[in-house]
Amino acid sequence: MNKLEEFREFAKTKPFLKTLVENGTYTWQDLFERYDIYGSEDEVFKEEKEEEKEESEETTHEEKKEGLGSILDAISGFDADKISDGLNGMKKILGILSEVTKPDEAPKVSKRKMSRPYQRNDD
Repeated sequence: MNKLEEFREFAKTKPFLKTLVENGTYTWQDLFERYDIYGSEDEVFKEEKEEEKEESEETTHEEKKEGLGSILDAISGFDADKISDGLNGMKKILGILSEVTKPDEAPKVSKRKMSRPYQRNDD
């Protein structure tokens, strides 16, 4: 049995490897190279179970925060001064863009006035 076949059999015993590839964390090539170099004892093949446990604990903690408390927690992380500065900067940018894109407001001059500018119209 060559290394590739060994890796395929090993990957069948570790179903979380498929989710790692689907999530885009690793490719099958990356996992095979780690298996080839470091063997089945590599940290990638061990830590995933512990991380899954930590993630499940985090989701239960997040589920406890519901309603108004979760909204207040989210808002408490914002700095009002930075938001105000950002909005003022956007106002300035929009003002400049509106000035640049404004059409010319020059008065329209008729063709007759251009051809005979000093001619009187009361003739």
